[in-house]
Amino acid sequence: MRLLLVSAFFIFFSCLASAQDTINVRLLWKHQFQFAGYYMAKEKGFYAEEGLDVRLQEFDFGLDLVDEVIQGRSQFGIARTSLLIDKNAGADVVALFAAYQQSPLMLLTRKDSNILLSSDLQNKQVMITDDAKKVGEIIAMLLQAGITASNFIQQEHSYNVQDLIDGKTDAMASYVSNEPFQLEQQGIEFNIIHPKDYGFDMYSDILFTSREYVEQNPDVTDRFYRASIRGWLYAFEHIDETAEIILNRYNSQNKSLEALIYEGEELRKLAFDDKGNFGTLSINKFNEMAQVYLITGSIFLGYDFSDFIYRPLSNLYRLSQAEQRYIDQNAKVKICIHPDWYPFESYWQGRYQGMVADYIQLIMGNIGLNYEIVPSTSWQQSLKYIQNGRCELLAGAMQTIERSQSLDFTQPYLNVPAVIAVKADENKKPLAEMTVGVIDKSAFHEILATRYPKMKIISVDHVVEGLRMLQAGQIDGFVGAAASIAHIAKEFQISDIAISDELRDSWDFSIAVKNDIPYLQNIINKSIASITPDEQESIVNRWVVVEYKHTVDYTIIWIVLGVGAALALAGLYRYLQILSYSKVLKTIAEKDALTGIYSRHKLRSELESFTELAARHNWSLSVIFFDIDNFKQINDSLGHDVGDKVLVRLSKLIAGMSRKTDRFGRWGGEEFLFLMLETDLDKGHRIAEKFRVEICKYKFGLPVDVTCSFGVAQYKRDESIEHWISRADQAMYQAKHEGKNCVRIS
Repeated sequence: MRLLLVSAFFIFFSCLASAQDTINVRLLWKHQFQFAGYYMAKEKGFYAEEGLDVRLQEFDFGLDLVDEVIQGRSQFGIARTSLLIDKNAGADVVALFAAYQQSPLMLLTRKDSNILLSSDLQNKQVMITDDAKKVGEIIAMLLQAGITASNFIQQEHSYNVQDLIDGKTDAMASYVSNEPFQLEQQGIEFNIIHPKDYGFDMYSDILFTSREYVEQNPDVTDRFYRASIRGWLYAFEHIDETAEIILNRYNSQNKSLEALIYEGEELRKLAFDDKGNFGTLSINKFNEMAQVYLITGSIFLGYDFSDFIYRPLSNLYRLSQAEQRYIDQNAKVKICIHPDWYPFESYWQGRYQGMVADYIQLIMGNIGLNYEIVPSTSWQQSLKYIQNGRCELLAGAMQTIERSQSLDFTQPYLNVPAVIAVKADENKKPLAEMTVGVIDKSAFHEILATRYPKMKIISVDHVVEGLRMLQAGQIDGFVGAAASIAHIAKEFQISDIAISDELRDSWDFSIAVKNDIPYLQNIINKSIASITPDEQESIVNRWVVVEYKHTVDYTIIWIVLGVGAALALAGLYRYLQILSYSKVLKTIAEKDALTGIYSRHKLRSELESFTELAARHNWSLSVIFFDIDNFKQINDSLGHDVGDKVLVRLSKLIAGMSRKTDRFGRWGGEEFLFLMLETDLDKGHRIAEKFRVEICKYKFGLPVDVTCSFGVAQYKRDESIEHWISRADQAMYQAKHEGKNCVRIS
C-alpha cells in the first residue's frame, strides 16, 4: 500500500512537472544584478507558482537577440532601446515592460578634469563604441551640445576603468551601476554626464517577445509577465538577499558581494517612474526615444509604435492591490467641470461634451471608474465646489502654485497654445503695458500677474464678455485658447480681431484631485499614460472643424490659428527638429530673437536639467532674477528702439561675464534670469553684486543711468521650479521697494 501511495505521488508530481510550460529567456549580457528580477522570480518560486519552467540563458557574442525570439529559439528576450530600430525595420515584436525607466549608460569623467557637462567634451578623448544602436542617447546628447564626431577624439573602448584613472582618456562610456563603484573603491572622485539630464530619457532592459508568441500563448505570456514583475519587486525590496543569491548562483562576472549590493542600490534608483511604478511603458516616451535614433540616422520618418506595448490580461493598467481596492470600494467619483468653454468642455441640458469631456470618458472608462458630473454655473463656482468637497476631481485644470496647495494634479493629457486676441486695426502696445482681460480664476490670471507686474488684468466671467470689451476698446487684449476665442468670435459675429502667439505659452490640461484622497491621482495617471496617439487624434478631430469661408478676417484667423492648425504647426516644428539639429533650428527654438541669449523656453528646459543634476550629485544651485530699473521711462522718453538697444547691450555685458557652466537668458520683457551650477546663496549674492556694479559702470550712451535690481535664490531639494523662481522674483521686488539698484536674497 505504501509503495502504491509513493508511486501515486511520484506520478502526480511528475504530471505537474510535465504540465509546466517551458520558457527560454535570452539575457542581454552575462549574469549580473541587472537581471535580478528574473533570478528572484525563479529562486523564490514565482515562476513555478504560475506553472512555468523558466531557463535564463546568457548572451552569446554575435547573437541577434531579436532574431532569436522571432525564430522561436527563445520565447522572450531582454533588449536595449535599439529594439525600436528592429521594430521600425519590420520585426513584429512586443515590449512587455522596461526594467529601468532610465538607461544606466552614461559618460564618466574624473572630478579633477573639470569636465562637468556634455559641452565640456569639445576636443576631448572619449572612449565610446561606434555602434549608434548601442550608444544612441550619448551621441544625441553630444549633438545637442554642438559636438559632432569631428569635434571629439573617439577612442576604441577598452572597458577598463584604469584607462580613465591613468589619464589615457578624458571620458568613458560606462554604467552608473558598475565603473563608479570601482573608482570609489580607489578613492577617486568622478563626474557623471547622463543623457537623462539633457532630455534624452531612455528606457533600458526591455523585456520583449514576438507578436506571434503573444497571440498563440496569451495565458503563458500573462503568467510570465506577472511572475517576472513579482521577481523584480522582490529583488529591489531585498537587495542584500538578492546579491547573496547572485554571488552564489549567477556570478559569471565574478563580482564581489559589495559590488553587487552597490549595483542593486544604483539600479533601484532607475527602476521606478516618478509615481513609484515599476515596468512602466509609454508610447509617448517611445516616440521621444525614436527621435534619438532619427538624429543618429538609425530610424527613418514614418515609424509607428502604436501596437508596440503589451497589454497584460491580468492587470491592464498595472494597478496595485490598494489601487484596485479603491476602485472596487468607490462606486462613483464626482467631477466638476467648466460649464461653458466650448469646444473644450460645456454642459448644456444635462449633456457634458467637448474635448475634455471625451478625454474624461476615455480615462475613466479605461480603469472602470464610474463618475458623475457636478453641474455648475461657472468655472469660478466649480473651483469653489472642489475646495469645499462637492466634488473630488476637476476635469480640465491647469496647475499653479496657489492651486497646488490644496490640489494634486495628474500628468497633462492635452496641450493647447494660449494666445492673446487684439484689435486688428490698431497698433498693438507692448505686452507688459497692456490692459488684458482674462477669465476670472483662470490659471493665466496668476501667471500673467507674476510675469508682467505692470500689466493691468481685468477679470471677466466669459470669453464673449472679454471679446466684447476688446471690441469696445475697454481692454487692449484678451488671453485665452485659440479655439475658444475663434468659436465665440464666429458665434457672436465679433469681427476685426487678430490673434497673437507672443505669449509663447500653453494650457496643459490635467485632472486636479483633492489632495486628501489616496491612490486616485496615481490611478488616473496610469490611465492617461495608456492613451494612444490614435485616440488623441480621434478626440481632437471630433471637435476641430476647419471651415473655409471668404468673409471677414476672424474666420481666416479661425482657420489658421485654431487648435487643429496649432497642433499641425507643432507637429511640423517637431518634424523639422527631428530632421536636423542644425544651428538655424536651434537658434529659432533656443535663442531670444532680440538679444541672442537664451529664450524663456530654453531657460525652462535648462532649469529642469540643472535641478536634476543638482539632486543627482548633491550640487548647490542658485539663480539670479533681475530686471532693468525704470525701463518704461526709457521706452517712453527715448523710444522703444533705444530700449531694445539697452536690452541688447546689457545682454552682451552679462554674457561676457558668464562661466561656461552658467546659463543666461531673457525671461520676458526687461526681465533676465541667470542660472549658476555649483553655486550657493553666498556666492550667488557676490556674483549678482558684481553684475550690479558692472552695469552701473557700463556706458550705455544714454542721458540717463541704467541700473538693475537683483533677487537671488538657492534651489532647495524637491522644491518646484515655479516656487524657486518665485522666491527669486520676490527677492528682486524687495530690492525694487528698497530703492532699486541693489541685491536681495531669498
